[in-house]
Amino acid sequence: MPYLKSDFIPFSNDSQRISANLEQAYAAWLDTRRELDALPVSMYWASKDGTDYLHVKTTSSDNGTSIGPRNATTEDQLAQFTQTKEDLKARAESLDAVINERAGLYRRLRLPSLPDRQAEILRRLDIDELLGSDLLVVGTNAFVAYELFVGARLPTGNEETEDFDLAWCRGSKVSLASTAVRSKPKTLFGILKSIDSSYRISPRKPYQAVSSDGYEVELLAAPSTHPLPKNQAFDPMASLVEQEWLLMGRPVSVVVATVRGRASPLVVPDPRWMALHKLWLADKPERKGDKKEKDRRQGKVLLDATRFFLQTSHPMNVDFVFELPAELRSLFDQWCAESGFIPTP
Repeated sequence: MPYLKSDFIPFSNDSQRISANLEQAYAAWLDTRRELDALPVSMYWASKDGTDYLHVKTTSSDNGTSIGPRNATTEDQLAQFTQTKEDLKARAESLDAVINERAGLYRRLRLPSLPDRQAEILRRLDIDELLGSDLLVVGTNAFVAYELFVGARLPTGNEETEDFDLAWCRGSKVSLASTAVRSKPKTLFGILKSIDSSYRISPRKPYQAVSSDGYEVELLAAPSTHPLPKNQAFDPMASLVEQEWLLMGRPVSVVVATVRGRASPLVVPDPRWMALHKLWLADKPERKGDKKEKDRRQGKVLLDATRFFLQTSHPMNVDFVFELPAELRSLFDQWCAESGFIPTP
């Protein structure tokens, strides 16, 4: 049975303003954190043969490199570095306070939020420019973004999960990455280890990292994105053709508040393609029975949300229908018949 527009509960009039203010504060915080990360870890004097030399450590693991003896130039370099780092730290702390205040207002409006564990990973991915460039958030967590983007509470609600699914998108049409090769690329596993050193790649599921308390992070990848870069510790299956559909259309990017009053970015697949991906999974023979019903419910509600609220940004018109592969065209036609929806020219 199709959902009606009255089944969706619109957020209050203040919600758009509050969420926009949170996104603005997060953007400023993100710029500041990236500037901080671009600085060397430290600068310091080290003596050799009675002379002081200015040393720079670009990472916490390197031994430091001398950039010259003490003189007016190196003293000025150290002073500028120290002042810049102090200023950026102060700005980041100030923006943290602004975010905390705005996230509190956001939470009072009962807008969709994200658990802090996922949010910590997503912020780190965003600082290192991997979110939206290399990785998209998929699975149930993506529906937090869809609710905020639609501007209404979905009738199915958001169901928290004890795992976190990401999809590899670098090299696809939806990736925000440039074609330039990074000199020292960051990796998903490296970021997980920096947050919690207990993460290990599962020997049974090489596409999954598991922490000591059992929290799971999975990396999925479409066949067209294989092979992944050699520095990636994850080894996702190359046979998941359904992942190709999540690399189509126009991804959605939002900033949401977390349960503890922080901010988190979310970049998720096009809602139209995600909805049909979910309906296809619901019919996949090897899919577990309890997941099938959830997939079908999520797919249908997302298609209805798209037709009611997103016809300008994500139209389900004839052009969209012609893009669909045969496997998804039949599912879309079935939904259209059940919902009485006719794609516009």
